[in-house]
This record gives sequence, C-alpha cells and structure tokens, in this order.
Amino acid sequence: MKPNERLQVALANGVPDSVPVGAWGHFYIQEINTVDFAATMVEFYHRYQWDFIKVHSRASYHVEGWGYTYRPSTDPSTLHHCLSSPISQPEDWATLRPLDVTCPPLAEQLAILRLIRRQIGPHVPIIMTVFLPLDVADKLVDRNTELLRQHLAIAPEFVCGALDAIATTFANLVRALVNEGVDGIYFSSKWANSRHLSSSDYLRWIKPYDLRVMNEAKNLWCNFLHLCESDIYLNDCLDYPAQVMHWDTMSGNNPSFAQVRQKMPSLVVSGGISPSLLAYGSADDVRRSVRDAIEQTQGRGFILAPGCSVPIGKTPQENLDALRQAAQCR
Repeated sequence: MKPNERLQVALANGVPDSVPVGAWGHFYIQEINTVDFAATMVEFYHRYQWDFIKVHSRASYHVEGWGYTYRPSTDPSTLHHCLSSPISQPEDWATLRPLDVTCPPLAEQLAILRLIRRQIGPHVPIIMTVFLPLDVADKLVDRNTELLRQHLAIAPEFVCGALDAIATTFANLVRALVNEGVDGIYFSSKWANSRHLSSSDYLRWIKPYDLRVMNEAKNLWCNFLHLCESDIYLNDCLDYPAQVMHWDTMSGNNPSFAQVRQKMPSLVVSGGISPSLLAYGSADDVRRSVRDAIEQTQGRGFILAPGCSVPIGKTPQENLDALRQAAQCR
C-alpha cells in the first residue's frame, strides 16, 4: 500500500497491511528557516519511511505576528528563548486584532507546505500543525498558564475578545492551507483537560472558538485532534471535525485505548508510545510498548505515533527505527 492508502484504510476503521506510523518533534536549528525546515521534514520522512509528514513548525509562529519575540536556539535539544511576549495585563488582550495570512510567520506555513509537497509528491499525506485559540492565548503569555487563568477570571470580556481575533486569524490560515492542498490539520489543545478548566468552562468559553477554526478543515480527510497532557476531556471533543483522536495514554489519568474501544469501537485513535520512553528507553522498551498498543486496538482504526512531541535532540535513532519496524510486526 502507498502511505495515503494505508492511512485511508485506518481512518475507515479498517486493518491495513501494516499499522500506519509517524513521529514528530522540534528541529530547533532548522525550524527558523523556511527552506531548511521543509528540507528537514522531507529528510526525516525518508530516513524513517513514515506514513505521513506531520509538519512540526516552531510553536511561536502562532504569536510572532502579535509581537512575540525570541532568541533562536543554537542547541538541537534546547527551546528557543522568549525575549518578549505581548500580554502581561488584562487590558492588553483588548489590543489584539486579527492577522492576515500574508503576515510573514503565517505565510511561512503556506510556503513550507508548498516546498514539502513539491519534494514529496502526491501520495504522502501532509498534516500541518495549528494550535487551537486558547493554546495560542497561552503562548501569548509565554505559557504562564496561571496568569491566563487569572485573566479569564477577572476580565473574561478582554480575553474572549482576543480569542475572537485569534479564531478569525487561524480560521483564515486553515482555509488557506486547505486551498493549498493540505491533507489534514493537526489541531492541538493543552486546555481540554481538568487540570486547567472545568468541563463546563471549557464547553462555554473555549469550544466555540475551537470549532470556528476547525470547521474550516471539516472537508479534509485526515484531521487529528491532539488532546495534550493528562485528565483529558475526550468525551467533550468527540463532535469536533477530526477523523483521528490523538492523546498520550501514558499520561496521568488518561484512558487507555482498550478502555476507549470498549465504549467507542469505531473511534479512530492515535498515539501508543510515550515520548519520554522514545527518548530515554531502550529499543526493546519501544517494541514492547508498540506491541501493547497494537494489542489494545487489534491494529484496527489505529495510527501509531508518540503521544506528544518527541525531544528529537535526545532521542536515539535506533529507538525511532524500532518504532518504524514494530509497526510492521502485527
């Protein structure tokens, strides 16, 4: 099977010739340059023969247009250093206005997609990464989650006004990516869990903005919804327009694939291996974890992947090789 055919069978809740597999993580040195980054994504794909390319752009692309600045990392294992973030006081949220897709960091995503497609051809699915609006807001305070929660509590009208501008911005970006021929969007949310918000607050304040962005991709065939961290609100997100639900089954109180499949046998799921195990475990550990995930799903409607971003600079190649090879041994 070609990679796109393998994924299509999995998305139809079928059993392909081998379990589709992919991995991703930040290439800090290369991700600040459009051409270098696109070439790195293609090289990473070819090196491990993944079944899709999940384009893991630098996270700050979401907020640079609003004044977020950073010092680029010179170490493949070290994050970029934030120099300034645009939000510190509740009233700062009121200054945010929608960005046009011609804004350089947003236009860069379209250029990356074009470059990768030109090099990889039509049969390899390309999945672009887009944070959902509250995740973008979190990045605007440089991941000061407690500060964002405070602002939501004391000035919800300011924060919601900003979320409106953010949702408009990324709905427009998703529409542009769709027009460029992307196969799917990897939508990411760190806030769809009880660690950050109650379920009622998530549904009231956050979900409507999520859906404004995601609905622009509803006609794509390979959207992922990544529910980050632990204690996820999986049930609250089942009506999101994503064909694949992706989460880290090893994190906190998250459900296992076996538990979810007992209640929702047709749900297409992705994950199965801890990013920290890939980085710090052995190749045998990787193979054992993959076998367990495949047993839980019977290889049906399942896409093997790390439960979150892999620390590429700290992950041995032999572990990524083991991940790729184990996907073929059902």
